[in-house]
Amino acid sequence: MENNRQPRIGMLWGDFPWTSAPKKLGKLWSMGRVARDVTRAISSNMEIVPYQPPENNNDEREAMASFLKKIDILWADIYPHSAFALNLRDELGVDIPAILFAGGALPKGAEAMLFPWQHILRSDDALLFTCQADQDIWSRLVAWSNLKQWVIPLSVDETVFYPRCMDEREETRKKYSVPSDALILLYVGRLNIQKNIHTLLYMFKAVNDQISNSYLCIVGEEDDISLGEFRVRNTGYLEWLCSIANNLGITEKVKFVGPLFGEDLARMYSAANVVVNFGFYHRENFGLSQAEAAACGVPVVCTSWGGFKDVVQDGQTGYFVDAVLTKNGIRVDWAHGANQVIKLLQQRSLREEMGRKATAYSLQHFSIAALTRNLTKMVNEVLLRKDNTNRMSSLAYKPSEFAERYEVHKRSSGWNAPSIKPPQWYPPMFQGREYELYEILMEPYSTYLAEKWEMDFIHPEQVPYFPSPVVLDSTRLLISNEDPIWAHRRFLLREEWEVLKYVDGSRTLKEIAELSGNDLSVCITILWVTYVEGFILFTKAI
Repeated sequence: MENNRQPRIGMLWGDFPWTSAPKKLGKLWSMGRVARDVTRAISSNMEIVPYQPPENNNDEREAMASFLKKIDILWADIYPHSAFALNLRDELGVDIPAILFAGGALPKGAEAMLFPWQHILRSDDALLFTCQADQDIWSRLVAWSNLKQWVIPLSVDETVFYPRCMDEREETRKKYSVPSDALILLYVGRLNIQKNIHTLLYMFKAVNDQISNSYLCIVGEEDDISLGEFRVRNTGYLEWLCSIANNLGITEKVKFVGPLFGEDLARMYSAANVVVNFGFYHRENFGLSQAEAAACGVPVVCTSWGGFKDVVQDGQTGYFVDAVLTKNGIRVDWAHGANQVIKLLQQRSLREEMGRKATAYSLQHFSIAALTRNLTKMVNEVLLRKDNTNRMSSLAYKPSEFAERYEVHKRSSGWNAPSIKPPQWYPPMFQGREYELYEILMEPYSTYLAEKWEMDFIHPEQVPYFPSPVVLDSTRLLISNEDPIWAHRRFLLREEWEVLKYVDGSRTLKEIAELSGNDLSVCITILWVTYVEGFILFTKAI
């Protein structure tokens, strides 16, 4: 590269130009905003060369070849559409490194990249992760890797998302018919079962029972994105949420606001007292709403999950809630979340102090300026590494034995077969003993695996509770978990039944042992087993 020239970044995806509002990428508004901010950050210190597909598909090879020959770095991702550029780079022998944006592909086993791209990637290429959990998953998917790895958080536009004055807050509350003296919990995101909003409603019920002037505002739109690996659709989710709110008696306190963007969304954040998010979707590679809340000076209570862990500072800018990976799906400790929310709502000085820390942390780590610094440093080091790397090896990485097993199972489950249309649907992937694959892959995203929580950590004053609805059949001694994603059931022994029938979310383990007539050690063993299986969690009394 010539001296004193900005590096030319050839972008296969981005937002060109960024003079209008961001658009959806695929089905996601969030990815449109990511593309906008990434493009802005790169353009600050580098020259962007966007790839413009030709109108005639027959000319695509020539257009791509011309594109590759006039850039210094290829900016791509690890989804299928990048393969054409990478293969052509290899075929033509073009000496440019690639920066590969991981996006949400790592919790899906790196999808199109892991096996097909071993021979077309080079040792001077780089992987860009947006959270530490994704990098940890990568280390499970490869036996070794020569690819340079970066963990760089995404950003929010600090010229839009910042703390607002009191008049703006009051105006926003009035607009959505929320009393000026109300205490507002706010959720922002897609209305999808993947986002676990149904559990937020149970948490809010516990909060509202103690703080009667609390409201839950839900911002977002319903979509049709399924949780295919577990064969769960998002059909009728909003209607179901409304029925749960009605059954809990909180309908008047739950506001479904609809989607908001830009200034309207920023004002909604600033009108809130606490932002909440109990999401556990396996593509949560960054906490965008958490970062936006921080920029607006609002503390967050959210699951300790995936990219959320890289955004919230527990005890400083908000609080984490455990997302426990059990033998039958993920269970969120919403009862503990209710306690944390109640504490924040009752202590204004604590909220305000956390809000100030959140804004300062956001400016340092999640601003466009911070993203610009991080990406500039990465590009400079990738270019330097290109000049000093021996690229004689024919492989950039080698998939691990776990990745081999995962890939074999994915193919045997039918995930690589052509989709049948209409309607597009998926075969279940993590069933029976193969559920272990999900545990291994997603452990870095979770707070911890339930089976690794030893019985020694259970003490007599802890309170067991059912984190999702269960049905207890006293005739058949049967417990049925009605979780909407990971429903399961088990027949109980008589002594197990005598313990579980006293679990109500208020009795301590010691009290349950006394009522059931069991020794404390027997009670602990029974509850630990049902904890690992996903029927119960332990928390403090609400």
